[in-house]
Order: sequence, then C-alpha cells, then structure tokens
Amino acid sequence: MTVEELFTKALHNRAFWDELQKDPAKAFKEVGAKIDDRQLASLKKLDYRALEAVAEAFAGDRFIT
Repeated sequence: MTVEELFTKALHNRAFWDELQKDPAKAFKEVGAKIDDRQLASLKKLDYRALEAVAEAFAGDRFIT
C-alpha cells in the first residue's frame, strides 16, 4: 500500500481508521495489504487525534465518512 492509498483509505473508511489507531497490523491485514516493521513502527508513533483535527480543519465534517 502506498502512502497515498493509506491516506485515502483512512479518510474514507471509518472502520479502517478506527482499527489503524488500535492495531495497525490488523488493519492492514483486514484489507489485504502488507506492512513491514518500519511502517508498522511509524504508524504506532502517530498522534491520530492530531491528524484527525488537521483533516477536520481542512475538510470540515467530510472527514472520515
């Protein structure tokens, strides 16, 4: 999965977004995508609330449908 595909899926699939925050490896597995250890480590360090706030500031209520 490319970073663009990751962002698009996260923005348009609430279940994926929620699982990504809890267990990124499981989120990827559930959509049939592979993730390496470096990618997994980076996703575990993200501040998901901050990302959601930025997305909502730019997209309003359209964020995460």
